[in-house]
Amino acid sequence: MQVYSNDGGNWINAAQIIAQSDAMHKKLQLYGYKYINIDAAWNGGTDQYGRPVPSTKLFPNGFQAVIDHIHANGQKVGIYSIPGISQAVMDKAYPIYGHLGCTTANLAKQPLQQGDYWGFGYRIDMTNPCAQAYIDSIADLFASWGIDFLKFDSVTPGSGHNDLSMDAREEVKGWSDALARHKIWLELSWALDINYADYWKSVANGWRVEWDVECYCSGEALTAWPNIARLFPKAADWWRHAGPGGWNDFDSLDVGNGTMDGMTKDERRTAATLWAVSAAPFSIGNDMTKLDSYGTELLTNPEVIAVNQAGRPAQPVSTKTNRQVWYSLNADSSCTVAMFNLGTTEANMTANFADLGLDGSAKVRDLWARKDLGQFASSYTAATVPPHGVRLFKVTPQKNAAIRVNDDDLRVSYDGAWQRNGNNEVPAVSEPLSVTVTDSGAPVAAKAATSGVRTVDLNKRRPGDRLHGFVEPEHGPWAR
Repeated sequence: MQVYSNDGGNWINAAQIIAQSDAMHKKLQLYGYKYINIDAAWNGGTDQYGRPVPSTKLFPNGFQAVIDHIHANGQKVGIYSIPGISQAVMDKAYPIYGHLGCTTANLAKQPLQQGDYWGFGYRIDMTNPCAQAYIDSIADLFASWGIDFLKFDSVTPGSGHNDLSMDAREEVKGWSDALARHKIWLELSWALDINYADYWKSVANGWRVEWDVECYCSGEALTAWPNIARLFPKAADWWRHAGPGGWNDFDSLDVGNGTMDGMTKDERRTAATLWAVSAAPFSIGNDMTKLDSYGTELLTNPEVIAVNQAGRPAQPVSTKTNRQVWYSLNADSSCTVAMFNLGTTEANMTANFADLGLDGSAKVRDLWARKDLGQFASSYTAATVPPHGVRLFKVTPQKNAAIRVNDDDLRVSYDGAWQRNGNNEVPAVSEPLSVTVTDSGAPVAAKAATSGVRTVDLNKRRPGDRLHGFVEPEHGPWAR
């Protein structure tokens, strides 16, 4: 939710948060929206144990009253924090709640190292047992308030520091362990270094892949088309790393109000589609009391929401063009296909079924229009896709068609430098791959095998058969 008001440059207050909660309850909650996440500046100091306390100026009747209101609406509450410990908290040498002998005086790593992008504090020394005790005490406090979600910002490597001059990974792990005891969602931010994607997946529920989409700037719209366009190469890099258990976060989805969003209608729908096919959380940056009719349609289309919640991030056929086709294989053997016109002129765009791993005919349904378009032999062409526009389809194989399922669709992991299909972004038919079979940890044999590609005759497929290698998730990003 929006944390900053352009009206006078004020941080969002209790009355505004309650209004947003009520608006979500009335307009969007039926469609699965449940989180009210309060971003920076909610806190107003520390208590006698060095733990953050809410601002009394922003929450004159108490922060708990706001949390209780949100929960009463059947929603979840999120707040914000950053790595590190401030000099002021260290100087106070606060006792750490519930841990005799521990204080905040000596929690910083020596020699002192900057702990966050802005330089508010210093890196915490997680080899000191009192450091985990301190983080635990804050997580326990958040849990006692009823907090459900924590955005942990300025995480490194990332956040403008990918050279390990700053490294918050050990502290992130400490927060991950502390929050997991309370089942509090942990979202990492921002522009995280993809070289550590496996680590982020091991400790967090979600991670920001790029810089802010929004600008809280006086007299300016929330976002602009260039902020959306630069996400496409990031999505192409990160899609393999998202799935059940952790999600790529694209920042706020600002498509709900044309007067705020700074984009055309076509650009707004393109943004919503990119978030949907990437299984990125639909985290809305708009003032929900002022959604326009078109924005509401974008945010409440049940077939598009179903694509997002299926939790199967799309991949590009190719990124070497500004007319891009992205696709993902669904549990029912259909494909979700998005055609993105990133160019500045309208264009006819074609999805060749063979590029999707489908040999044969298929039925095509337009998901935004919620309309069946018919059956097509080997491809589908969308006419006059507008500049910065999109088309979104469900492509369902028909009788006698076959699907080529490759390692990416199955999310099979492997060691080594083997690259599927010469690293081209199209499905492979078959390739040699050396596989070592083990039994109870002991090597048994090594032999040549195919890449894991298999061809399935849909005539012979039985009801309930699955064509992918992991259990279909019960729900997608943000566990709605």
